[in-house]
Amino acid sequence: MPNERTAMMYFPNSTHASSLKVVQEPTSQIRGFYFKKSLLAEVEKLEHANNYAVYFLISDVDEPSIYIGQSIHGIKRLKEHLKQKDFWQFGILFVTDNNSFDKQLIDFLEYEFIQRFNASTYIVENRDMRINKPNVNWYMAAAMNTFAGQITFLLEALGVTIRQAKQVESYEGERTYYPAEKNHPATIYLHDGQFVITKGSTVLFPQEKLKHYKDEGKLYQKLKAKINQLIQAKQAEPIDEKSARLTEDIVCSSPSYAADLCSGASKNGWEYWQGLKEERERLG
Repeated sequence: MPNERTAMMYFPNSTHASSLKVVQEPTSQIRGFYFKKSLLAEVEKLEHANNYAVYFLISDVDEPSIYIGQSIHGIKRLKEHLKQKDFWQFGILFVTDNNSFDKQLIDFLEYEFIQRFNASTYIVENRDMRINKPNVNWYMAAAMNTFAGQITFLLEALGVTIRQAKQVESYEGERTYYPAEKNHPATIYLHDGQFVITKGSTVLFPQEKLKHYKDEGKLYQKLKAKINQLIQAKQAEPIDEKSARLTEDIVCSSPSYAADLCSGASKNGWEYWQGLKEERERLG
């Protein structure tokens, strides 16, 4: 098969096979460490885990969110995130087994993956979105892009896909669904198990009452961050201080998240999008 690749996987403790694993391609020096938050201390004991690194802290609860960082001390840097960042359930750390990463390279990789995930279905938790691209010569840029491609493959192998809106094919012929709130200009369609808000739809900044919601304002912060993220990535353009219009299709992992973005409130997506509940029942 033309796209086949091989990756080796090592399990330091077979009783925690799903929670702690090391992955590497046979011909690459890049090594990835996947670990659940509770096993961070175990990673520090592994060979090369304290080398220069780029890392990802990830939550897959509700809507996926991610933090991208760099470290000159590998896994040791992540200890600070146990208290400072509580949103994540698992992390992935990438190093080289010959410690060939340097400060310039991990700085570039941090920038590159912030931009990639910023244009994806993930909510990026970074405060500094690294808008300015690091200045490197063409030779270094080629090497760095090769590393980024290898890391992207290993992320995919570990179940983390950088799914971007531009990867969605034309929705001609797909059934579109409209909000029950008939005056709201937004539509979605289904594609490959994903719920896609169509270009031209209006998204609303979260209502102030969500600050006092039972989740202690977490949904408010996530919706606000996501819309700002879309605007920053030029995937949406501001209409006024309360709303923005999408300039391209945006993929969501659930109908409720699509409804939350379009309404600025907490919604049951199966009820919010007319006909969607009936379609689910029809498909079984």
